[in-house]
Amino acid sequence: MKSKKMLKSNKIKSGRIRHSVGRTGILCHPQGRRGIISTPRATLFRAFTIIEIIVVTVIIAIAAAIIIPYAIETTASQARSAARMIMSDLTYAQNQAIVTQTPITVTFDISGNSYTISNESGPLIHPITKKAYVVDLDTISGFENVVLSSASFGGSAAVTFDAIGAPSNGGTVVVSAGQHRYTVTVAPVTGKITVSQ
Repeated sequence: MKSKKMLKSNKIKSGRIRHSVGRTGILCHPQGRRGIISTPRATLFRAFTIIEIIVVTVIIAIAAAIIIPYAIETTASQARSAARMIMSDLTYAQNQAIVTQTPITVTFDISGNSYTISNESGPLIHPITKKAYVVDLDTISGFENVVLSSASFGGSAAVTFDAIGAPSNGGTVVVSAGQHRYTVTVAPVTGKITVSQ
């Protein structure tokens, strides 16, 4: 009789032991004990910096400026496309100076109808062609009629951007094709770059 009562008591006690898991992932024991249940770790996301966004935007603009002349043959469009490409390259040089915190120089060779983007070590590597950043307008398909008419930055044919993107001197670059002329202007102090006809 006694063994039957003990068996019944054990059944009741075993029936009372229940565990539950709350929303927080904590294992709750009926007698106040708790055990931690591991929960999935939070997923980490990496955001882009403003500098990365600017550089990507400039690279896209350079690519667009190179591709456009292939489909457009008029001298007006060639001059406009060349001016926009020069503006994009100047903007790229300015942003590279900010990103790398080193002076970046754009040097125009009027007689050679070309220009080079470089730092103290030499020409930069072009982000698209992966070659030295030397742009020869005579070798670009669709730019057969394009000529660098002039480049003047405080009496020099070169402009250097410093670590905050400011130019060594304000100035202009004039590009022409046939009777059409476009002027790329670099504002002093601010370094704002614009194109006008």
